[in-house]
Amino acid sequence: MRRHQAFGQLFLLALLLAFTLPLAGISPAMAQENIRSYHADITIGADGGLTVAETITVQAEGIDIRHGIFRDFPLTMLDADGCRLRVDFDVISVTRDGAPEDWTTEGITGGIRIYAGSKDTVVSRGEHTYVLTYHTDRQIRFFPDHDELYWNVTGNGWQFAMGRASARVTLPGGATPTRLAAYTGPLGATNRNAGMSGGSGRADFTTTRPLGPHEGLTIVVAIQKGVITPPTADQQRTWWLRDNINLLLGPASLAIVFFYYVWFWRRVGRDPQRGIVVPRWDAPEGLSPALVNYVDNKGFSGGGWTAFSASAIDLAVKGHLRLTDLGDALTLQRTAASAAATPFATLPAGQSSLMKTVNGAGGRFVIDKQNGTAVQKAGEAFRRAIEKEHSGKYYRRNIGYIIPGVLVSIAGIIALLGFGDVDPAILPIIVAPAIVAVVLGLMAVRLGRSFRQGAPLAKRIVSVIALGFIGLAGLSVISGALLALLSEIDIANQWPVLTCLLGIVLTNAIFFFLMGAPTPLGRKLMDGIEGLRLYLTVAEKDRMNMAGAPQMSPKHFETLLPYAVALGVEKPWSRAFETWLAAATAGAAAAYTAAWYHGDGFGTFGDRIGGFSSGMASTIQSTLPAPTSSSSSGFSGGSSGGGGGGGGGGGW
Repeated sequence: MRRHQAFGQLFLLALLLAFTLPLAGISPAMAQENIRSYHADITIGADGGLTVAETITVQAEGIDIRHGIFRDFPLTMLDADGCRLRVDFDVISVTRDGAPEDWTTEGITGGIRIYAGSKDTVVSRGEHTYVLTYHTDRQIRFFPDHDELYWNVTGNGWQFAMGRASARVTLPGGATPTRLAAYTGPLGATNRNAGMSGGSGRADFTTTRPLGPHEGLTIVVAIQKGVITPPTADQQRTWWLRDNINLLLGPASLAIVFFYYVWFWRRVGRDPQRGIVVPRWDAPEGLSPALVNYVDNKGFSGGGWTAFSASAIDLAVKGHLRLTDLGDALTLQRTAASAAATPFATLPAGQSSLMKTVNGAGGRFVIDKQNGTAVQKAGEAFRRAIEKEHSGKYYRRNIGYIIPGVLVSIAGIIALLGFGDVDPAILPIIVAPAIVAVVLGLMAVRLGRSFRQGAPLAKRIVSVIALGFIGLAGLSVISGALLALLSEIDIANQWPVLTCLLGIVLTNAIFFFLMGAPTPLGRKLMDGIEGLRLYLTVAEKDRMNMAGAPQMSPKHFETLLPYAVALGVEKPWSRAFETWLAAATAGAAAAYTAAWYHGDGFGTFGDRIGGFSSGMASTIQSTLPAPTSSSSSGFSGGSSGGGGGGGGGGGW
């Protein structure tokens, strides 16, 4: 009995396997998503406009088709002359299985994407039929002997295979097509796996084999002249403006911004005429070393620490401070004579502020990392004291003219982005070149100034602008090549956008520096400062030949050393003094020591004093506290403003 039961169970299992194995081989094919059929009804209007109804029957299995399907449609085409033109496109309706379907659109590179379906709806498995109806124009190509509809029915970007594709073209007024053609396969293929027929008012096309993914059906219908009304001259002008909007808006926006800045630069930004520079061995108008740095750089250089260092050395040379250099720390010690006289109220603004800092620290101010916050505050007070007393006196930044220029630039960019034919894909990619354009602007200004220091002002300005726009041309070429490599952007149409956006950024960067100008007093002082720089840097034999020039001496050297530091020429000035010492008597060289300075370094005097004075500003900066870091826990080392992020927001 048990033997018969076991035999019966084995028989049932074998029978079950016999049925399930074939089904297992069939189910993957049944689960494959594809387009069963794709049919387009194309109606040509007498004005050349097309109304198209695409009936797309798909097999959905919840793999790629979950909410619905999407259809990409290009918004450009080439006319009979090979010129790129922009077409209109309007969705009329979308249905699924005979009922209205939700749909949305979004811009894509070179076209538009229509989503059929909703993210809140899931399409059931099985067969579904979508009908997308839309209207488009400018699709008819006009030739001397005929008019023509050259139409890619399905597109070549579908990710699904198609069982069958077909199309019917309805001609206006019952006209009969004069010639037909059809092409199938991937993009660029010339296969003719399609049947075609024509008659009164129609042309029909049907593929004769299935199409794979990224294969499509393209048709050509020739129509005799006169059936379709060609565009009027006014229409052609309107369309030409629309097709070339980038080429018009881009250069126009750049030109407006450029000529705005040039116009106002000529009115307020031109430097007064440069005077004759003659060597001199004192500061013009008795300027302090800090003010020499401030006037020469049209503001502070090195964040103001160069002027701070020059002021400290000047105070030390004059007997108010003693400087001690211990390598990783600097000490500013008030001298006994200065403490008894309390003279800082009569000192120049920056030096008075510095002496108040030393007094506030008990007469001994240490510059090192442990005291970094106090050093930072001392520097801020120093700069603020000088700016308060002298801002606008020697140099005007003309910010009141730059701000409207920025607003004009923003308006131009908005016009270009709002009314131009701008591919959305270009915007994220343009950020890096825009930053480079700002850097190019800064480099152009600096190179223009350094290359043509002795040239007339007009030539220097032309040099700056030429250098900037030569850089822009190179940047545009490089950016265009990158865009072509990284995306499918139509560079031929997008280069005006790219070039002009970068040009607007570059123009603002250049004129941000050029718009400022010295006052007449500032220009006069700059000429005097240039004469002082000339004296401090010329060869010793040339300095000795200057009529009335004082003889080199320790006192003369120390008096001008703070100014050499302020102008960044302390090394040649220190070498000149060292050369003089070497030529003097051995006793004089050995006897000289700087009473205002003490250091623990070794080497020649030029090594010690020159090295100390040139490195003082960088030494001070190295002691400043680092920016707040977010590497530590918010519980153990947190503070307001620390951590990541920033900004603000709200709810949606």
